[in-house]
Amino acid sequence: MVSGFLVVAGLTGLVVLLAGQGLDRAEKWTSLVGAFVSAGLGLAGLTLGRLTHRQSTSAGGVSRTGAATATGPGSIAISGSRGGSGAVVEDTGDANAEDGGYAVSGEDSSA
Repeated sequence: MVSGFLVVAGLTGLVVLLAGQGLDRAEKWTSLVGAFVSAGLGLAGLTLGRLTHRQSTSAGGVSRTGAATATGPGSIAISGSRGGSGAVVEDTGDANAEDGGYAVSGEDSSA
């Protein structure tokens, strides 16, 4: 509530200031303020993107998984983690796929 009031009061003050400056000077002030706002938002976006990327690459882990064996055309056997969900996968059994089959020993979130 208070922050909304402060935003409205600040914008009202800015309008009053710019109205008293004349069109040419008001345009210069608007360009200057816009440049700083744009730089600040860009920096905030880069920071948020970096923090989000750091969290997504550091989560999860795979250890002590079983063997994956696929025999025959089109067979897929996965041992560990597939799809990047960040799940912790450990101590799994073996995965055996034959004749076009699909076997997962661990976790598959790629679908």
